[in-house]
Amino acid sequence: MSCAIRIRHFPTSLIAVIPFVFCLGGTDAHAQEISDIPAAFVEIGIGARPMGMAGAVTARSMGAESIFWNPAGLSGVGTSRQLAVTYGDQMGLIPYSALSGAVRLGDDYTLGVGLIHSGDEALTETTVLVGISRAIVTTPWLPSARVVAGASARTRWASFGNNDSTEGQVSGSAFGASFDVGFLVPLIESVTAAVRARDLAGSLTWNSSVRGSYEENVPPALTFGLMVDPRKTVSLELDLDKSLRQDNPDRLMIGAEVRILEIASLRGGYLRALPPGELEEYTVGAGTDIPVGSATFSVDFAYVFGHLENTMRFSLRVAPGQS
Repeated sequence: MSCAIRIRHFPTSLIAVIPFVFCLGGTDAHAQEISDIPAAFVEIGIGARPMGMAGAVTARSMGAESIFWNPAGLSGVGTSRQLAVTYGDQMGLIPYSALSGAVRLGDDYTLGVGLIHSGDEALTETTVLVGISRAIVTTPWLPSARVVAGASARTRWASFGNNDSTEGQVSGSAFGASFDVGFLVPLIESVTAAVRARDLAGSLTWNSSVRGSYEENVPPALTFGLMVDPRKTVSLELDLDKSLRQDNPDRLMIGAEVRILEIASLRGGYLRALPPGELEEYTVGAGTDIPVGSATFSVDFAYVFGHLENTMRFSLRVAPGQS
């Protein structure tokens, strides 16, 4: 694959790794198929807590950060509202920032929003999500629990080639939209199943100074998750990310979390492509909850041992007290 953007005054180390990052992919390797412009909306995994478990969080209620993983998990906001901020620097060269928020609307509904921004003038990408979750029905086999459904709309913007460069610079922009839907289904008291359909009816329209305007589909995928939380202090999850395109690999994710004295957590995870290929990652993470007045601040970090470059992520979540 050749890079369509001619770059000057840009880190030479980034130029060297671009073909590998965008041909081998990151946590969401199939995003490379979206566009002829390398790196189009490669989602590296947002949130230090989810990434500490290798992204095996489809069956968990993650609060505000669930807008990025499974909109049904927005139901896990324990207070009236929650705010989360994440920062990561992929390979020490590509900054990713994410902001998410959630607000409870009565007993059954939770509204969530999310924002992801990455890149610089050479390639800038912004994704905005708006979603809602609702407890829809009580399970007949477990009267104390309810099935939760969620849905979100995702819009993507991109701008490329705006940096100073030589004559013949390729520049342009992109816009697209897609939808996610998800469910959390309690099976027994300590076991929850989940499914999420990602990027349904998704497309991107590109406007390039070389190719003009053209449209491409965004590859959809299904993720199935099963979480076991027998003691409320130790939980395990197994997720299968099933690609709906033959040229994209499936992915298996395994994650674990151990909670210590209700104020701290240790995490670990493993991700690999199916069938086994070049995509394989190990993750570790930790977090702590800090009460400040009526609010709770949660600080999390994760470290991903990847096939290209090790990466650290930091997240801060704030849950204000009830007003």
